[in-house]
Amino acid sequence: MDTVQTQVLDKVKKLLALSKSPSEAEAAAALAKASVLLAKYGLSMAEVQQEEDVQETVLLEKQRMRAWETVLVAVVCKASFTEALHYRAQSTGRILLIGREVNIITAKELFSYLHHVILILGKTHRSRIAHVDSFRQGLVQRIGERLAEQNRQDQGTDYPYGAEEKALVVRADAAARTENHAFIKEKYGRTTTRRTGRKVDAESYYHGRAVGDTVNLGKQIEG
Repeated sequence: MDTVQTQVLDKVKKLLALSKSPSEAEAAAALAKASVLLAKYGLSMAEVQQEEDVQETVLLEKQRMRAWETVLVAVVCKASFTEALHYRAQSTGRILLIGREVNIITAKELFSYLHHVILILGKTHRSRIAHVDSFRQGLVQRIGERLAEQNRQDQGTDYPYGAEEKALVVRADAAARTENHAFIKEKYGRTTTRRTGRKVDAESYYHGRAVGDTVNLGKQIEG
């Protein structure tokens, strides 16, 4: 990994070193700033024709994937310009990350951080809910939804980023989708989308969403 890549990853890691008490606000803000950082890096590399080869690595491997973990993977991939492939090998489930090296490493950092945030918040609210995994699914769903809602709003230089940064993210997202999908098609051929169909406890799920709704996302993080 070159010096520029190392600097980008160091900045992402600083975004994730937020506090000893994780919050949904910090999680969403970290995703937003990481997205802008990776977009700027990816497009600048493309402009000087120094694009990295798309590659793959294992993000998660376990016997039983939780529904909220699957949702979290989608949120992280959106923020890091990567793509995820889910498959089972005998009794073990595995999630592969597809993308450029710097984006893959960032996705793994983001997933590890956010996974910890969701686990901690679940423990914090355990005494007030009937089903902790349903709570976590609602919470992580809102992290992704609220971030997307913020990104669609034209707020100038307000959180999470301004019009120029939004344009960069859109361009980088389109470029990443094209190259990631090309890699997947060439190596794996046609893939299919499957729904888990797992049931959730409605009250716990909506309590998780409510926790996300009450947290102010306007907090800026010093990069």
